[in-house]
Amino acid sequence: MFKKNIIFYEFNHFIRSKAKLYSFVFFFLACTYSIISGFNLYNKQIKTIDEVKFVEQETIDKVTNWFKGETYGPEDRSWVDVRNPYWAIRYTPTHAYKTPSPLLPLGVGQSEQYGFYHKLSIWSSTMDSDVIEEISNFERLVNGNVDFSFLILYLLPLLLIILLYNIFGLEKDLKINNLILNQIGSYNKWIINRLIFYIFLVSSFVNILLLLVGVINQSIDSDLLKLVVLVNIYIFILFVTFYYIIKLSNSSFSIAFKMITVWLIFYVIVPGAAHQYLNLRYPTNYMTDFLDANREETYAIFKKSKEELYDDLINIYPNLKSSAHAKDSVISREIVRNGMSAIANHLNINAIEKIEIHNQKKNSLVEICYWFNPLSFFQNKWNSYTSTDYMSYKKYRDDIQQLIDNRLELLVLGTWNKEVLEIESYNKYLEKLK
Repeated sequence: MFKKNIIFYEFNHFIRSKAKLYSFVFFFLACTYSIISGFNLYNKQIKTIDEVKFVEQETIDKVTNWFKGETYGPEDRSWVDVRNPYWAIRYTPTHAYKTPSPLLPLGVGQSEQYGFYHKLSIWSSTMDSDVIEEISNFERLVNGNVDFSFLILYLLPLLLIILLYNIFGLEKDLKINNLILNQIGSYNKWIINRLIFYIFLVSSFVNILLLLVGVINQSIDSDLLKLVVLVNIYIFILFVTFYYIIKLSNSSFSIAFKMITVWLIFYVIVPGAAHQYLNLRYPTNYMTDFLDANREETYAIFKKSKEELYDDLINIYPNLKSSAHAKDSVISREIVRNGMSAIANHLNINAIEKIEIHNQKKNSLVEICYWFNPLSFFQNKWNSYTSTDYMSYKKYRDDIQQLIDNRLELLVLGTWNKEVLEIESYNKYLEKLK
């Protein structure tokens, strides 16, 4: 089956064919550029996170110095006393971070527009604008940025069409296919051996780029190996598909037409139809539940009496019943109002849960559509290995929510227990805030 002379013949044909050679070189340059752009984004995010952490630590050091110097607040704000848990937490900015995966250069996904760090305050939520903004791959092309995964999944088939369309088709066009049968003894051997050259050319090129990124970022791990396997399966499926098209076609025109038709069906029509179907079943959620919770219900919190706020906080944190403030005969308006952000957070969680359920149903339907829309399967799997898929950002949002919950619980329990912080207890707060 393996014929060296046929493979060498195809190599010489590839070198002499300017269209094929230039197309491959152009594709190689585009892939190289996309990975360089990915590294720039990766390094920018790492640098930004380091800078934010540095500023955050400076602010924490300032608060710590207030404790050490017994000033307990900024000079121009005499009402601030960081010994009070409310002010200690208000003046301790902490951030949630989504550290980019070392494989990010191989699959930017939506990471260029999704937030990768988020400053937490007592009024933060997982649906703040710097967490959820996104942009599509097609918009990224308009902006001049190219994703490596997009090139491999969407444009590699077009390159293969250019490389393979005249294999065995040219011989049929010139009516010399019977000569091949006499010399080789089998059409299949002729086709397969010529395809072997391109399989080796393309898979070697792609695998080298994948492994090169892993070596540079020192991330030769299971995710990279899974990505290598995924890409090679994808390339193999493409070659098998094109092999049968070549085998069953009568001319170069027929081969090219069928290959382009397959690309249009599985890369344009089917994904487009699936996208429309998904939007009909689960229309785009514009976070109306969340916005309503913020606009109406959150505003209503400020109009509540101290007794209503007291009851709301008890319902959210039942252990407040044993706090120092719960034992007082009079409700402190200041203490209960300091916990209003915790009530707002509770409303946000309920609203966000509806949005997440909506998104999860939509994602489940996407998975059901994999059998006739395999491109989505490969795209989502690829993004999962580079930590730029939906689940990666959901985990990031969950981490943000956990930090918000910890922050507000410290605030409410601390104020209701009438704690007076010192440097040691403040440091314990810091451990829980991060």
